Amino acid sequence: MTEQHPAGLTRRAILAGSGALALAGTARAQTAAPDLAAARSEGKVVIYNNWQPNGIEPLLRRFREAVPGIQTEQIRLGSNPLIERFQTEFAAGRHLCDVLVTFPDERIDEGMKQGWMAAWTPAEIGHFAPEFNNGNMLFTIQHSRECIIWNKAQVRPADAPKEWADLLDPKWKGKVGMNPPWRSVAIQQICAFWEDLGIKDAAARLKANEVRFFEGSGGIIQAVIRGDVRVAELTDLPLNPLLEDGAPVGFVYPKSGTTLSANKAFVAAKAPHPNAAKVFLNWLMTAEGQVHLQTYCGLSVTRKGAPPLSKLPATAQLSNVVDGEKILTPDRQKAIVETWRSTFGIR
Repeated sequence: MTEQHPAGLTRRAILAGSGALALAGTARAQTAAPDLAAARSEGKVVIYNNWQPNGIEPLLRRFREAVPGIQTEQIRLGSNPLIERFQTEFAAGRHLCDVLVTFPDERIDEGMKQGWMAAWTPAEIGHFAPEFNNGNMLFTIQHSRECIIWNKAQVRPADAPKEWADLLDPKWKGKVGMNPPWRSVAIQQICAFWEDLGIKDAAARLKANEVRFFEGSGGIIQAVIRGDVRVAELTDLPLNPLLEDGAPVGFVYPKSGTTLSANKAFVAAKAPHPNAAKVFLNWLMTAEGQVHLQTYCGLSVTRKGAPPLSKLPATAQLSNVVDGEKILTPDRQKAIVETWRSTFGIR
């Protein structure tokens, strides 16, 4: 059966004939098409990423099928350690990464000034809104949102949390989970948003509620499914695929609002495989690549006309969605990380 999307487009219709877009496409695309022959002579591309772990290899397999002759290697970390790793390697002159995909903070802006990123024009850029292209170096390919989830087998509908402050309710003591804020830029952003909502001393209050930390969104949602915790704060990147698989997870995007995080990608200026890097990132921006990216990695994509997620509401349907990057200033980020580390004795 052909999958039908709410937008009225079938996955088959989207994918039909679109593989060529990565390499050729319209006349306009041809003028900026990456050098495929040079990419194949390089033989591989190395991707640093923050994607849903279970979806990475299926996504890369789709790329290898679409573009034979280029092997893939990848390193998956949370956004904060991912940026830190690239920054450290760049400063040491160890250029191992070809393409980096992450939720950015001010280090990405500073890295742009320091020469981290190659300037180029992807063939597919015309299919994206201008605000998703930063200087022909940094490209927004996905968005995530923050939400609350719960185990539907353990939490009755009437008891399910509805707002962020519900995570502080003593009835969830020892049963609430989250990704540690010092690990993830997206979590730092929602902590800033909580402050803006007037939620005071969230770190201390969650410590009193015996919050449990798990590594990354994948770790969080698996902890909820296993019943290690009953409710949790979640960056929604693994949610749609697991809902499609029938996971017993309830979710809510609170009416008070939430933060949106832009997942951005760049080709490293000193990439060891620069042509393969451009071929790969350009493929991610094709109609085919965007469908696979959304299917396997769980986040809504940004290409014009791309179908919505199958199980989650569109961003436009949510109330008070705030760009997390705009509220997380460098000083505020530092203060949030220091507060949470100090509260939980993490150094």
